[in-house]
Amino acid sequence: MDLELDGKSVIITGAASGIGFATAQAFAREGARVALFDWNAEGLAAAEETIRANGAQVIARQVDVSSSQAVEDAHDWVIETFGGIDVGFNNAGINSGFHAIEDTSEEDWDRVIAVDLKGVWLCVRAQVRHMKPLGRGSIITTASNVAFAGAPGAVAYVAAKHGIVGITRTVALELATTGVRINTIAPGAVRSSIGRRPGSTPFVDPFPDALIRQGLPIGRWGEPSEIADGVLWLASPRSTLALGETLVMDGGFLAQ
Repeated sequence: MDLELDGKSVIITGAASGIGFATAQAFAREGARVALFDWNAEGLAAAEETIRANGAQVIARQVDVSSSQAVEDAHDWVIETFGGIDVGFNNAGINSGFHAIEDTSEEDWDRVIAVDLKGVWLCVRAQVRHMKPLGRGSIITTASNVAFAGAPGAVAYVAAKHGIVGITRTVALELATTGVRINTIAPGAVRSSIGRRPGSTPFVDPFPDALIRQGLPIGRWGEPSEIADGVLWLASPRSTLALGETLVMDGGFLAQ
């Protein structure tokens, strides 16, 4: 199936690793021009080098998505460099670790909400401001299956993911007749080190027996490349009737 992404200009946040990096590779294979945003300068440079080595047109910029000025400047840079933005994949996210709510610090709450929720809002806003006057474009946000379930020990992360679904649905209605679409993808357990620096101490889970920590019906965790396939479909003209939708890819967890 031709996804008609050849030559499209794509922004990907959280692009240095995990789902973001896998999706950047997938877009590049389809012939898209990819702009990589991430706070991790070292990982970003490695991702850019890998994608460029495969012959793709790629640019990269260190961006703190929780900063409105950084987000606006980065989007302007992509527009100047690529001539516009066709697709925005707003995927950057962190988790501060697992803590019961009484042990969750205000600092951890503020940082997770700033990156995972405010960051999505800022990027979506920048992309809509560019795409809406042109009457075209596809925006994808990354939520999670915990946008529809609780996850003990991750109150800020879960709140942010619920909020992302709300942003997506609201903006979809605002854009319904403009030619610009926005949808969200909701992964379940995926092999990715969200929000953790290489070599950092693994998270300690105070709720290891919670249902959402248990095995998935499919019998395995997802791979970032599998989520990337869903993102590319949402970005492409093959999904033109999808508006404000959530594509859940969680190995059957929410089907239980």
